[in-house]
Formats: sequence, structure tokens, C-alpha cells
Amino acid sequence: MGRKMQPKHVSSGREKNLKARALEEMKEYILITLYLWILFALFAEYKRLLLQENGINLWNQTYAIVNAMIFGKVVLLGEVLKVGRRLQEHALIWVVVGKSFIFTLLLMAFHVAEEAVRAWFQGKPLASSIQDFGGGSWQGIFVYAALLFVTLVPLFVVKEVQRVLGGEALRGLLFQRRP
Repeated sequence: MGRKMQPKHVSSGREKNLKARALEEMKEYILITLYLWILFALFAEYKRLLLQENGINLWNQTYAIVNAMIFGKVVLLGEVLKVGRRLQEHALIWVVVGKSFIFTLLLMAFHVAEEAVRAWFQGKPLASSIQDFGGGSWQGIFVYAALLFVTLVPLFVVKEVQRVLGGEALRGLLFQRRP
């Protein structure tokens, strides 16, 4: 009898916390995906223009948004699993470079696995699926990895500065008018 019942429409603090965290993660996922989509769309357009220059017509922007969505989720999962957390005791530049490198390896591995699965479903040999991945050469794969690394650096700069300063402080620095 000493226990007070809460009405069903009132959320507990824990539920509000969970909802707020889920909403914050969804916002982060959308921002990461949007960032990656813009970059992948630009890379796809550049590839299309290069191929068109040689008489080959290819247009695949669907690939850019799907890849951005998948890679965005991989980045978030990596963060949930605390990939690169040991780096946080170092100077911010090394945290950014280290996380960008680690996540480049993670995303490259995921991309190779994705291509292998696609080849398997299409009944093609694995070697043929690698042809689209950096042109099938080690140099092409290295350039693709380097592009991915450079793409991740600004993302991790923002994420790490936000972690150090706090989200509201970073938003204030970026979006509030200066006197």
C-alpha cells in the first residue's frame, strides 16, 4: 500500500534516457550517412565522368546511398564496440589519425566481405567481384583505402572535438553568431 503507482502515460526516467539516447544515435547515424553519401555520390559521379570520357556509360548513384547507409552503421557499431578507445589518452591528432586508420581497415574489410557476398549471390567467382573494387589492382585498392581514410579524418575530427568539448559547446562554436 505504501507504493505509489505511476500512470501508464508517464515515462520513467530510464525510459526517457533510453529514448533520448536512441534519438541521439539516430541523429548521429543520419549525419554520418549524409556525410558519407555526399562523398560517395561525388566519387560515383567522378567515376561516371571518367568512364564516359572513354565511351563507357555508367550511372550508379543508388550504390552511393546504400554504401553510405551501410558504412554509417558500421562506423556506429564500431563506436559502440569502442574500436580505437585506447587511443583516447594520446593527443587529439593521433586519436583522429588512429581512428581514421582503424576504421578504414574495418570498412575495407567490410567492403571486401560485401563484394564477396554479392559475387556469391550472383554466381560469379570472387575474383570478378574484386574488379569493381579499385579496378582489381593493388594500386587501385590502396587508392580506394587512401580516399576512405582521408574521408574519415574530418568525420573523426568533429566527433573527437565533440567528445572533448561536449556536443552543445561544439554546436555553439559552429553555429552561433560571433560578436
